[in-house]
Amino acid sequence: MNPFIAIAGVSALGYAAVTIPRNARKARDQRAEQAAKAKRVVIDPAEFGLVPGDQLDARYAGPDPEADAVAAAAVAGDWRVAANYLAGAGRDWDLRWYRLGILVHAAVKDDSWLLEWRREYPHDPAAALVHADALIAFAGEARGAKGAKHTTAEQFDSFHRLLAQALPACEEAARMAPDDPTPWVAQITIALGLGWSHDHFRALWAEITARDPHHFGAHVSALQYWCAKWRGSDELMFTFAEEAVASAPRGSLLPVLRLYAAFEHQFRANDLSVYQKPFMTTAIDATLDAVGQVPAGHHRLPTVRHLLANALFRSERFAEGVEQFRAVGAYVGSVPWSYSGDPVKAFVHARTNTFIGWDKEGRPAPPIRAAR
Repeated sequence: MNPFIAIAGVSALGYAAVTIPRNARKARDQRAEQAAKAKRVVIDPAEFGLVPGDQLDARYAGPDPEADAVAAAAVAGDWRVAANYLAGAGRDWDLRWYRLGILVHAAVKDDSWLLEWRREYPHDPAAALVHADALIAFAGEARGAKGAKHTTAEQFDSFHRLLAQALPACEEAARMAPDDPTPWVAQITIALGLGWSHDHFRALWAEITARDPHHFGAHVSALQYWCAKWRGSDELMFTFAEEAVASAPRGSLLPVLRLYAAFEHQFRANDLSVYQKPFMTTAIDATLDAVGQVPAGHHRLPTVRHLLANALFRSERFAEGVEQFRAVGAYVGSVPWSYSGDPVKAFVHARTNTFIGWDKEGRPAPPIRAAR
Protein backbone atom coordinates (compact mmCIF):
# COMPACT_ATOMS: atom_id res chain seq x y z
CA MET A 1 0.00 0.00 0.00
CA ASN A 2 1.20 3.51 -0.68
CA PRO A 3 1.90 5.97 2.15
CA PHE A 4 -0.20 8.97 3.19
CA ILE A 5 -0.05 10.33 -0.34
CA ALA A 6 -2.77 7.86 -1.20
CA ILE A 7 -5.41 10.52 -0.52
CA ALA A 8 -4.42 12.35 -3.70
CA GLY A 9 -2.34 9.86 -5.57
CA VAL A 10 1.42 9.67 -5.37
CA SER A 11 2.01 13.08 -6.88
CA ALA A 12 0.08 15.94 -5.40
CA LEU A 13 0.42 15.46 -1.67
CA GLY A 14 4.03 14.43 -2.06
CA TYR A 15 4.83 18.00 -2.89
CA ALA A 16 2.61 19.53 -0.23
CA ALA A 17 5.20 18.90 2.45
CA VAL A 18 8.21 20.08 0.49
CA THR A 19 6.84 23.55 -0.03
CA ILE A 20 6.57 24.34 3.67
CA PRO A 21 9.74 26.20 4.63
CA ARG A 22 11.81 23.96 6.79
CA ASN A 23 12.54 26.56 9.43
CA ALA A 24 8.88 27.51 9.75
CA ARG A 25 7.92 23.89 10.17
CA LYS A 26 10.64 23.38 12.76
CA ALA A 27 9.48 26.44 14.69
CA ARG A 28 5.89 25.20 14.69
CA ASP A 29 6.98 21.77 15.85
CA GLN A 30 9.00 23.32 18.66
CA ARG A 31 6.04 25.43 19.78
CA ALA A 32 3.76 22.41 19.66
CA GLU A 33 6.29 20.35 21.59
CA GLN A 34 6.60 23.01 24.28
CA ALA A 35 2.83 23.23 24.61
CA ALA A 36 2.54 19.45 24.78
CA LYS A 37 5.20 19.23 27.48
CA ALA A 38 3.35 21.79 29.55
CA LYS A 39 0.23 19.64 29.68
CA ARG A 40 1.47 16.19 28.72
CA VAL A 41 -0.63 13.30 29.89
CA VAL A 42 -0.06 9.60 29.54
CA ILE A 43 -2.50 6.72 29.31
CA ASP A 44 -2.05 2.97 29.32
CA PRO A 45 -3.04 1.96 25.77
CA ALA A 46 -4.00 -1.51 26.99
CA GLU A 47 -6.61 -0.03 29.32
CA PHE A 48 -8.45 1.38 26.31
CA GLY A 49 -7.71 -1.46 23.89
CA LEU A 50 -5.32 0.66 21.82
CA VAL A 51 -2.15 -0.18 19.93
CA PRO A 52 0.91 1.12 21.83
CA GLY A 53 2.80 4.03 20.30
CA ASP A 54 5.89 1.95 19.51
CA GLN A 55 3.77 -0.44 17.43
CA LEU A 56 2.04 2.15 15.26
CA ASP A 57 2.61 2.05 11.50
CA ALA A 58 3.61 5.49 10.18
CA ARG A 59 3.81 4.35 6.55
CA TYR A 60 0.16 3.78 5.72
CA ALA A 61 -3.23 5.40 6.28
CA GLY A 62 -4.87 2.01 6.70
CA PRO A 63 -4.54 -1.65 5.73
CA ASP A 64 -4.76 -2.72 2.09
CA PRO A 65 -3.40 -6.26 1.65
CA GLU A 66 -4.32 -6.36 -2.05
CA ALA A 67 -2.32 -3.22 -2.75
CA ASP A 68 0.63 -4.61 -0.80
CA ALA A 69 0.57 -7.82 -2.86
CA VAL A 70 0.31 -5.98 -6.18
CA ALA A 71 3.15 -3.62 -5.34
CA ALA A 72 5.35 -6.54 -4.29
CA ALA A 73 4.56 -8.42 -7.50
CA ALA A 74 5.34 -5.37 -9.62
CA VAL A 75 8.69 -4.74 -7.93
CA ALA A 76 9.44 -8.43 -8.43
CA GLY A 77 8.94 -7.87 -12.17
CA ASP A 78 5.36 -9.00 -12.86
CA TRP A 79 3.83 -6.04 -14.70
CA ARG A 80 0.76 -8.10 -15.70
CA VAL A 81 -0.42 -8.17 -12.09
CA ALA A 82 -0.09 -4.39 -12.04
CA ALA A 83 -1.97 -4.06 -15.32
CA ASN A 84 -4.84 -6.25 -14.09
CA TYR A 85 -5.01 -4.33 -10.82
CA LEU A 86 -5.39 -1.01 -12.61
CA ALA A 87 -7.89 -2.44 -15.08
CA GLY A 88 -9.92 -3.85 -12.19
CA ALA A 89 -10.95 -0.34 -11.17
CA GLY A 90 -13.07 -0.16 -14.32
CA ARG A 91 -14.72 3.24 -14.68
CA ASP A 92 -14.50 4.06 -11.00
CA TRP A 93 -12.10 6.84 -11.84
CA ASP A 94 -11.12 7.73 -8.29
CA LEU A 95 -10.34 4.09 -7.52
CA ARG A 96 -8.25 4.06 -10.69
CA TRP A 97 -6.37 7.15 -9.43
CA TYR A 98 -5.83 5.52 -6.04
CA ARG A 99 -4.51 2.32 -7.65
CA LEU A 100 -2.31 4.35 -9.95
CA GLY A 101 -0.69 5.79 -6.83
CA ILE A 102 0.09 2.27 -5.60
CA LEU A 103 1.79 1.40 -8.89
CA VAL A 104 3.72 4.64 -9.17
CA HIS A 105 5.02 4.22 -5.63
CA ALA A 106 6.27 0.77 -6.69
CA ALA A 107 7.83 2.22 -9.84
CA VAL A 108 9.79 4.75 -7.80
CA LYS A 109 11.37 1.82 -5.98
CA ASP A 110 12.11 -0.08 -9.21
CA ASP A 111 10.73 0.84 -12.63
CA SER A 112 12.13 -2.10 -14.61
CA TRP A 113 8.70 -3.78 -14.69
CA LEU A 114 7.12 -0.59 -16.03
CA LEU A 115 9.76 -0.21 -18.75
CA GLU A 116 9.15 -3.81 -19.81
CA TRP A 117 5.39 -3.21 -19.94
CA ARG A 118 5.90 -0.18 -22.15
CA ARG A 119 8.27 -2.05 -24.45
CA GLU A 120 5.88 -4.95 -24.94
CA TYR A 121 2.74 -2.79 -25.32
CA PRO A 122 3.79 0.70 -26.39
CA HIS A 123 0.20 1.68 -27.26
CA ASP A 124 -1.37 0.51 -24.00
CA PRO A 125 -3.06 3.57 -22.41
CA ALA A 126 -2.65 2.11 -18.92
CA ALA A 127 1.10 1.67 -19.35
CA ALA A 128 1.32 5.19 -20.76
CA LEU A 129 -0.59 6.51 -17.75
CA VAL A 130 1.66 4.82 -15.19
CA HIS A 131 4.72 6.05 -17.07
CA ALA A 132 3.45 9.65 -17.13
CA ASP A 133 2.65 9.78 -13.43
CA ALA A 134 5.90 8.02 -12.57
CA LEU A 135 7.79 10.85 -14.30
CA ILE A 136 6.02 13.28 -11.96
CA ALA A 137 7.00 11.18 -8.97
CA PHE A 138 10.61 11.00 -10.17
CA ALA A 139 10.59 14.78 -10.47
CA GLY A 140 9.70 15.00 -6.79
CA GLU A 141 12.50 12.58 -5.95
CA ALA A 142 14.98 14.68 -7.93
CA ARG A 143 13.97 17.88 -6.18
CA GLY A 144 14.14 16.41 -2.70
CA ALA A 145 12.05 17.19 0.36
CA LYS A 146 13.85 20.26 1.69
CA GLY A 147 12.79 23.89 1.48
CA ALA A 148 13.77 26.01 -1.49
CA LYS A 149 16.82 27.61 0.13
CA HIS A 150 18.21 24.15 0.93
CA THR A 151 17.60 22.86 -2.61
CA THR A 152 20.38 23.19 -5.18
CA ALA A 153 20.07 24.67 -8.66
CA GLU A 154 20.82 21.22 -10.06
CA GLN A 155 17.94 19.72 -8.10
CA PHE A 156 15.57 22.39 -9.36
CA ASP A 157 16.79 21.88 -12.93
CA SER A 158 16.11 18.15 -12.71
CA PHE A 159 12.73 18.80 -11.13
CA HIS A 160 11.58 21.16 -13.88
CA ARG A 161 13.08 19.03 -16.64
CA LEU A 162 11.22 15.91 -15.50
CA LEU A 163 7.95 17.81 -15.05
CA ALA A 164 8.36 19.20 -18.56
CA GLN A 165 8.77 15.63 -19.82
CA ALA A 166 5.77 14.47 -17.81
CA LEU A 167 3.37 16.94 -19.42
CA PRO A 168 3.52 15.51 -22.97
CA ALA A 169 3.48 12.02 -21.44
CA CYS A 170 0.20 12.90 -19.67
CA GLU A 171 -1.16 14.37 -22.90
CA GLU A 172 -0.24 11.16 -24.75
CA ALA A 173 -2.03 9.05 -22.14
CA ALA A 174 -5.07 11.32 -22.41
CA ARG A 175 -5.21 10.91 -26.19
CA MET A 176 -5.08 7.13 -25.80
CA ALA A 177 -8.03 7.09 -23.37
CA PRO A 178 -10.21 10.16 -24.06
CA ASP A 179 -12.83 9.33 -21.41
CA ASP A 180 -10.34 8.79 -18.60
CA PRO A 181 -9.82 11.81 -16.29
CA THR A 182 -6.74 10.23 -14.69
CA PRO A 183 -4.10 11.68 -17.06
CA TRP A 184 -5.66 15.09 -16.47
CA VAL A 185 -5.70 14.66 -12.69
CA ALA A 186 -2.00 13.82 -12.81
CA GLN A 187 -1.35 17.22 -14.38
CA ILE A 188 -2.45 19.01 -11.20
CA THR A 189 0.96 18.29 -9.71
CA ILE A 190 2.61 19.67 -12.83
CA ALA A 191 0.49 22.80 -12.41
CA LEU A 192 1.78 23.13 -8.86
CA GLY A 193 5.41 22.54 -9.74
CA LEU A 194 5.49 24.77 -12.81
CA GLY A 195 3.31 27.52 -11.34
CA TRP A 196 0.40 27.49 -13.76
CA SER A 197 -1.79 30.57 -13.72
CA HIS A 198 -5.33 30.48 -12.37
CA ASP A 199 -6.77 30.57 -15.87
CA HIS A 200 -4.50 27.75 -17.02
CA PHE A 201 -5.48 25.68 -13.99
CA ARG A 202 -9.19 26.35 -14.48
CA ALA A 203 -8.89 25.05 -18.05
CA LEU A 204 -7.30 21.86 -16.68
CA TRP A 205 -10.03 21.58 -14.06
CA ALA A 206 -12.70 21.83 -16.75
CA GLU A 207 -11.17 18.81 -18.51
CA ILE A 208 -11.21 16.81 -15.27
CA THR A 209 -14.74 17.66 -14.18
CA ALA A 210 -16.13 17.08 -17.67
CA ARG A 211 -15.06 13.46 -17.20
CA ASP A 212 -15.76 13.06 -13.47
CA PRO A 213 -17.29 16.05 -11.66
CA HIS A 214 -16.93 14.56 -8.16
CA HIS A 215 -13.53 12.87 -8.37
CA PHE A 216 -12.24 12.68 -4.80
CA GLY A 217 -8.50 12.60 -5.48
CA ALA A 218 -8.76 15.41 -8.01
CA HIS A 219 -10.56 17.63 -5.52
CA VAL A 220 -7.98 16.99 -2.81
CA SER A 221 -5.16 17.79 -5.24
CA ALA A 222 -6.95 20.91 -6.48
CA LEU A 223 -7.45 22.07 -2.90
CA GLN A 224 -3.67 22.12 -2.66
CA TYR A 225 -3.46 24.38 -5.70
CA TRP A 226 -5.95 26.85 -4.22
CA CYS A 227 -4.39 26.99 -0.74
CA ALA A 228 -2.15 29.84 0.35
CA LYS A 229 1.08 27.83 0.33
CA TRP A 230 0.71 27.15 -3.38
CA ARG A 231 -1.14 29.38 -5.85
CA GLY A 232 -4.16 30.56 -3.89
CA SER A 233 -5.31 31.91 -0.54
CA ASP A 234 -7.44 30.89 2.42
CA GLU A 235 -10.44 32.51 0.77
CA LEU A 236 -9.96 30.65 -2.52
CA MET A 237 -9.29 27.38 -0.71
CA PHE A 238 -12.39 27.54 1.50
CA THR A 239 -14.55 28.69 -1.41
CA PHE A 240 -13.36 25.76 -3.50
CA ALA A 241 -14.12 23.34 -0.66
CA GLU A 242 -17.60 24.76 -0.06
CA GLU A 243 -18.53 24.62 -3.73
CA ALA A 244 -17.36 21.02 -3.99
CA VAL A 245 -19.30 19.96 -0.90
CA ALA A 246 -22.45 21.78 -2.03
CA SER A 247 -22.57 19.81 -5.29
CA ALA A 248 -21.39 16.44 -3.92
CA PRO A 249 -23.85 13.56 -4.37
CA ARG A 250 -24.98 11.27 -1.58
CA GLY A 251 -22.32 8.67 -0.91
CA SER A 252 -19.43 11.01 -1.69
CA LEU A 253 -16.67 11.64 0.84
CA LEU A 254 -16.06 15.15 -0.50
CA PRO A 255 -17.48 16.79 2.67
CA VAL A 256 -14.09 16.09 4.25
CA LEU A 257 -12.65 18.88 2.07
CA ARG A 258 -13.86 21.39 4.67
CA LEU A 259 -11.83 19.60 7.34
CA TYR A 260 -8.86 19.43 5.01
CA ALA A 261 -9.09 23.18 4.37
CA ALA A 262 -9.40 23.89 8.09
CA PHE A 263 -6.30 21.84 8.78
CA GLU A 264 -4.33 23.55 6.01
CA HIS A 265 -5.24 26.92 7.52
CA GLN A 266 -4.47 25.76 11.06
CA PHE A 267 -1.09 24.37 10.07
CA ARG A 268 0.03 27.34 7.99
CA ALA A 269 -1.26 30.08 10.31
CA ASN A 270 -0.73 28.16 13.58
CA ASP A 271 -4.38 28.96 14.34
CA LEU A 272 -6.18 26.30 16.38
CA SER A 273 -9.12 28.64 16.90
CA VAL A 274 -10.47 27.57 13.51
CA TYR A 275 -11.84 24.44 15.21
CA GLN A 276 -14.04 26.59 17.44
CA LYS A 277 -15.65 28.42 14.52
CA PRO A 278 -19.39 27.77 14.05
CA PHE A 279 -18.91 26.29 10.58
CA MET A 280 -16.83 23.43 12.01
CA THR A 281 -19.88 21.81 13.58
CA THR A 282 -21.55 21.59 10.18
CA ALA A 283 -18.30 20.47 8.53
CA ILE A 284 -17.72 17.66 11.03
CA ASP A 285 -21.35 16.50 11.02
CA ALA A 286 -21.44 16.37 7.22
CA THR A 287 -18.24 14.32 7.15
CA LEU A 288 -19.56 11.93 9.79
CA ASP A 289 -22.72 11.48 7.73
CA ALA A 290 -20.63 10.82 4.62
CA VAL A 291 -18.53 8.21 6.43
CA GLY A 292 -21.75 6.45 7.46
CA GLN A 293 -22.83 6.17 3.82
CA VAL A 294 -19.81 4.41 2.32
CA PRO A 295 -18.78 0.73 2.56
CA ALA A 296 -16.41 -0.20 5.36
CA GLY A 297 -13.68 -1.10 2.86
CA HIS A 298 -13.83 2.11 0.83
CA HIS A 299 -10.35 3.03 -0.38
CA ARG A 300 -10.62 6.65 0.87
CA LEU A 301 -12.15 5.91 4.25
CA PRO A 302 -8.94 5.59 6.32
CA THR A 303 -7.65 9.05 5.45
CA VAL A 304 -11.06 10.62 5.95
CA ARG A 305 -11.19 9.03 9.40
CA HIS A 306 -7.77 10.47 10.28
CA LEU A 307 -8.90 13.99 9.39
CA LEU A 308 -12.13 13.43 11.31
CA ALA A 309 -10.28 12.17 14.37
CA ASN A 310 -8.12 15.28 14.42
CA ALA A 311 -11.06 17.66 13.95
CA LEU A 312 -13.09 15.92 16.66
CA PHE A 313 -10.14 16.10 19.07
CA ARG A 314 -9.58 19.79 18.37
CA SER A 315 -13.32 20.48 18.72
CA GLU A 316 -13.46 18.51 21.99
CA ARG A 317 -16.07 16.08 20.68
CA PHE A 318 -14.31 13.28 22.48
CA ALA A 319 -16.82 10.42 22.29
CA GLU A 320 -16.99 10.71 18.51
CA GLY A 321 -13.22 11.13 18.35
CA VAL A 322 -12.74 7.88 20.28
CA GLU A 323 -14.84 6.12 17.66
CA GLN A 324 -12.61 7.39 14.83
CA PHE A 325 -9.34 6.66 16.62
CA ARG A 326 -10.51 3.12 17.27
CA ALA A 327 -11.43 2.76 13.60
CA VAL A 328 -7.98 3.83 12.31
CA GLY A 329 -6.29 1.43 14.70
CA ALA A 330 -2.55 1.01 14.26
CA TYR A 331 -2.10 3.25 11.22
CA VAL A 332 -0.69 6.77 11.33
CA GLY A 333 0.55 7.43 7.77
CA SER A 334 -1.96 10.09 6.77
CA VAL A 335 -2.75 13.76 6.82
CA PRO A 336 -2.83 15.44 9.35
CA TRP A 337 -0.14 13.54 11.28
CA SER A 338 2.16 13.30 8.25
CA TYR A 339 2.65 17.09 8.28
CA SER A 340 4.43 16.79 11.63
CA GLY A 341 8.13 16.20 12.06
CA ASP A 342 7.13 13.18 14.17
CA PRO A 343 3.82 11.75 12.91
CA VAL A 344 3.59 9.07 15.60
CA LYS A 345 4.05 11.62 18.37
CA ALA A 346 1.42 13.92 16.83
CA PHE A 347 -1.04 11.04 16.52
CA VAL A 348 -0.43 9.73 20.04
CA HIS A 349 -0.82 13.23 21.50
CA ALA A 350 -4.21 13.68 19.83
CA ARG A 351 -5.36 10.15 20.60
CA THR A 352 -4.27 10.33 24.24
CA ASN A 353 -6.00 13.63 24.92
CA THR A 354 -9.13 12.44 23.15
CA PHE A 355 -9.35 9.38 25.38
CA ILE A 356 -8.54 11.41 28.50
CA GLY A 357 -11.32 13.86 27.63
CA TRP A 358 -13.73 11.00 26.97
CA ASP A 359 -12.79 9.31 30.25
CA LYS A 360 -13.38 12.52 32.21
CA GLU A 361 -16.84 12.79 30.63
CA GLY A 362 -17.72 9.34 31.95
CA ARG A 363 -16.96 7.44 28.73
CA PRO A 364 -20.27 8.23 27.00
CA ALA A 365 -21.35 6.55 23.79
CA PRO A 366 -21.15 8.75 20.69
CA PRO A 367 -24.43 10.44 19.74
CA ILE A 368 -26.66 8.39 17.47
CA ARG A 369 -26.73 9.96 14.04
CA ALA A 370 -30.04 10.09 12.27
CA ALA A 371 -30.17 8.46 8.85
CA ARG A 372 -29.91 11.05 6.07
